[in-house]
Amino acid sequence: MNSRLSFSAAILLLLASCGSATRNNAADSVAVNDTALNVHADNGSSLDVRPLNGYFVKNTIQVNDSLTFWLIDNPATFDSLFGVAKTMNNKIDRPDFGTQVVVAATMPSTFYGTQIQLASATADDLTNNAEMHFVAAGQAEKNSYSITPLWMGSIPKTGRTNIKVYTGDQLTATLTTKE
Repeated sequence: MNSRLSFSAAILLLLASCGSATRNNAADSVAVNDTALNVHADNGSSLDVRPLNGYFVKNTIQVNDSLTFWLIDNPATFDSLFGVAKTMNNKIDRPDFGTQVVVAATMPSTFYGTQIQLASATADDLTNNAEMHFVAAGQAEKNSYSITPLWMGSIPKTGRTNIKVYTGDQLTATLTTKE
């Protein structure tokens, strides 16, 4: 008897929930089609960033600032700044400068294992601008060799005019693309 009562109660709850969902969906569709509503589109979206691996900053480049950013839109400039770090096991990601620009972040050489990471990247679809937030973390122990930390990624060429780059939450630079 208890199982029949429980089954009946479950059926009633199921019917009640389906019925109210149908009423809400009908009300929602009317509200969506109402042209008197002041609806604002979400102007922010994720920026499509493709990390590039297998490169190093050439020894002829002196990095003096704590975090230096570059925006590179052609292969000649790219090749003048970065060398290929090819090994037997790694894959070199070559950017397509016809459809992409490269954003690079680097720091002065250090004896502490430091990595630069992209924390977030967003695009403002209304203004066609972008924001990229970077963080850098180093190890406490000193190595016997120095490295020049480098992060590099490509983003689509979409006519973005300004790319604001941040170190954490502090604006470090605004990179301007050529149109």
